[in-house]
Amino acid sequence: MIKMLPNTRVLCEDMQGQNYWFHGCMEYLMECLGESKEYNYWFFSGVTGDSFTQLYSKDISSTAWYYTYNLFSRDVAKKAFDACGYEFDYISGITNENRHTYIPRIKAYIDNNRPVIARGGKDTWEFCNICGYDDNDLYYLICDQAEPKSYPNDFHELIFVGDKKEHPALADAYRQAIMSIPSLITMPATAQYSFGRQAFADWADSFRNGTFDDVPVEKISAWNVHGTYLCIAGTNGCSRGFLNRALELNPDMTFINELEPLYAKQGDGFEALAYRDGGLQSGFNIKPEVIANKELMKPLSDKILESANYCDEIRNIFSKL
Repeated sequence: MIKMLPNTRVLCEDMQGQNYWFHGCMEYLMECLGESKEYNYWFFSGVTGDSFTQLYSKDISSTAWYYTYNLFSRDVAKKAFDACGYEFDYISGITNENRHTYIPRIKAYIDNNRPVIARGGKDTWEFCNICGYDDNDLYYLICDQAEPKSYPNDFHELIFVGDKKEHPALADAYRQAIMSIPSLITMPATAQYSFGRQAFADWADSFRNGTFDDVPVEKISAWNVHGTYLCIAGTNGCSRGFLNRALELNPDMTFINELEPLYAKQGDGFEALAYRDGGLQSGFNIKPEVIANKELMKPLSDKILESANYCDEIRNIFSKL
């Protein structure tokens, strides 16, 4: 016997710019709880700050996937669950020794038609939903797959939805997310990451300042040092829908009409970097030997810096409020 939640489906449509899997998991959770369709992928990407945060890793050997993935914490989860009005329980640091103790609770949640968000193993390294079980296995819905499958239980983190509580009006949730944009694009860098405007600047500077001078070409990961940042920039280029919905719900926030063209320009910058006329230096298909050539990379880094400058213009709009 297999117990499976209904309506399993592809949770993140990458061709629609949905590349941040946590938000697809949250949308499916809300769907299973019978909540409003307003609580969709784009809602959660906006209220957590992902839609407005460029990320850069100073370690060229590690991948910066997206803000709430690389820096996920209880506070990040709280932003998402507060915005839709639910308590939650976030458990991290799960090990081989204690993992089995969570299985009964997971099954009880599925019996109650509630998926459990998980992350951690080889197959479930990204956020995914545990949405079924049989006598031997749990079944995971990986966000880019249409059908749940059984995988080895090697999750390191779990998120259980809790009781419903008073939630902010939808307009207030959007307002709060929009008003957090200045803090997101000026977030102080850490030892490992930079954010917002600084992330764009560091990404561009890496191609100018000799970062790859002493790195053998075969050791340069084109995805780690360029492709993933293109993906983040392109995904965030879809945030204009969140801006427009925020304005619909909050007609007094007329300054959004000034923000939207700037985000459109950032989106155009991504198109030029990634796709237009094949993309600057082949876009996502850029070669490591090109990355190592500062002269060839100058037009590309100049285009990236334009997005950093748009961040300054965005911040100026808020400074006038």
